[in-house]
Amino acid sequence: MKILLVDDHSLIGKSLEITLKNSPEVSQFKHISNPKIAQSVVLSYSPSIVLMDIHMGDYNGLELGEQLLKKFPIKLVFLSGFDLIEYKERAMSINAHGFLDKHITVEDLINQLKKIYFENKRIFPEKEENNFAYQSLTSREKEVLQLLSQGIKQTAIATKLSVSERTVRNHIYSINEKLETNSAITSVIKAIELGIVNVHLQ
Repeated sequence: MKILLVDDHSLIGKSLEITLKNSPEVSQFKHISNPKIAQSVVLSYSPSIVLMDIHMGDYNGLELGEQLLKKFPIKLVFLSGFDLIEYKERAMSINAHGFLDKHITVEDLINQLKKIYFENKRIFPEKEENNFAYQSLTSREKEVLQLLSQGIKQTAIATKLSVSERTVRNHIYSINEKLETNSAITSVIKAIELGIVNVHLQ
């Protein structure tokens, strides 16, 4: 396996380099911390598997991964510390080969990558009961969150979406339940932190 890791944390890159270079299944390993150069590196390095983080400063790994899959014949595997149904669904929708938890052991990581590379399997582990994970938000709930993040009041959101204010309040209640928050403001903040709401699209 020829692996490229795209992760803005240098320590994680160095740790994986040290541990994976001794694995007989890994022929080459390369780490880049700047997602801006990912496309050019994939073009020159020709990895068989790209391991991709999701939160990388201004870059969203899901969006970057989708761009790479459209241009290169790679197997894309997300390696994230956030075990979110939201992210897994997006990863599956863009035809990624896997979504693995950053807390996975090196042995398990290699075993999963072997299944992906040699057996062409797709690995999307179900969350364990105590894992950090949220229910998936509906497209309308994400739309409401996006509008809230732009500072638009609930009354204006109702008008914009052609629904009643009560319906908007019900959406916000559902959002708070799923994100385990107690207000619209904290839901927006958490959604931005998790990449569910993209403030750069405003």
